[in-house]
Amino acid sequence: MKALIRWSRGMVGFLFLFLLLLTGSVGADVRVHGLFNGKALFSMDGERFLLRDGESGPEGLRLLRATSQSALVEYQGQRQELTLERGRFGGVYQTRAQPELRILPDHQGGYFLRGLINGQSVPFVVDTGATMITLSEEEAGRLRLPVSAGAEVPVETASGRVVGRRVVLDEVQIGGLREQRVEAVVLPGDRPSVSLLGMSLLSRLNIRNEGPVLILQAR
Repeated sequence: MKALIRWSRGMVGFLFLFLLLLTGSVGADVRVHGLFNGKALFSMDGERFLLRDGESGPEGLRLLRATSQSALVEYQGQRQELTLERGRFGGVYQTRAQPELRILPDHQGGYFLRGLINGQSVPFVVDTGATMITLSEEEAGRLRLPVSAGAEVPVETASGRVVGRRVVLDEVQIGGLREQRVEAVVLPGDRPSVSLLGMSLLSRLNIRNEGPVLILQAR
């Protein structure tokens, strides 16, 4: 009887340890939303971030290699190749056919397009390095945005640091893609001459390249 009791307690301890290890092995929800040569846009438990080849992100997620078609990542000692169709680490989820916008580069490789802010036409250039949609004070005045009510925010530009104003755009539309309540920053003066389509909008979309063509797709 004593031997049986010792065995039972041992089994209880083993099962407890097994369950603990099993629980600890369940990582965060890691997904890829944008693919480029040398970098990829990820989300982890709802937090979005951009990694370049060789960089590590939250909880040790490491991007080993990214192309416009897939991202090879390492997480919790495992390696997996992710695409926009097979975009979840440790699992598969299928994306439904969604509206998309295809943009050809200009002769210098920039991706220019025309969109709408609050129903008014605005020229944009895609800029994944811009944290938010970025507008000049002149353009914001034309759009009648409530700039003076926005919070001040420091912004690093090619000419140095300036103080901009944060605003929230009721609606931004590019092609058939439409998003509400999008953050933007307004810079003093007439720069940038072309508004920057930054990550406050792009992070809500799936992004990839097919050759020279940039594809923005609704989720």
